[in-house]
Parts: sequence; C-alpha cells; structure tokens
Amino acid sequence: MVDTPSPEQITQHFSAMDDSVTLIDAIIADDSEALQNSGSVSEVKLMITRNTDHLELQLSQDWAKDDSRDKTSYTDAITAGKNYVANN
Repeated sequence: MVDTPSPEQITQHFSAMDDSVTLIDAIIADDSEALQNSGSVSEVKLMITRNTDHLELQLSQDWAKDDSRDKTSYTDAITAGKNYVANN
C-alpha cells in the first residue's frame, strides 16, 4: 500500500521543488558564486544533478501528477539543468 501524503505534506514537497528551481535558475544565470563556494565545476554539476533528479522524482509521484498546479517551471528547470551539466 502506498501512503498518500497529506495536503500539508504535498505543499511542503512543492515548496522544496520550488527551492530546487530557484537554485538551478540562479546557477544558470550566474554560476560564479556556486563555483566559488563549491570549488569546482564538477561539484556544481553534481549539485544541479541532485536538484534535477529531485524534481524528476517528485514529478513522477502520483500526488504530483494529480495536483492541478502548473508544472512548467519544474520541467523547464530540469531541461535547463541537464543542459548546463552537459555543456559546462
């Protein structure tokens, strides 16, 4: 049996997803701070990969699929994050 998250838990999941989008978008806009803080391009790529993986995992959940919220920002961040990792 799969546990269905409560409405409050679903809101928390979407909030964490929003944080991932914010991080991915900020790094893509200007990765200098992330590079300085992490020390290497490979670490920044790992950070973006963890966040794109998080978004993909959450979007694959039934509760996310069934939610009526617009998911464009999440799918756009996944695409942008994967492009960053592939091209930097």
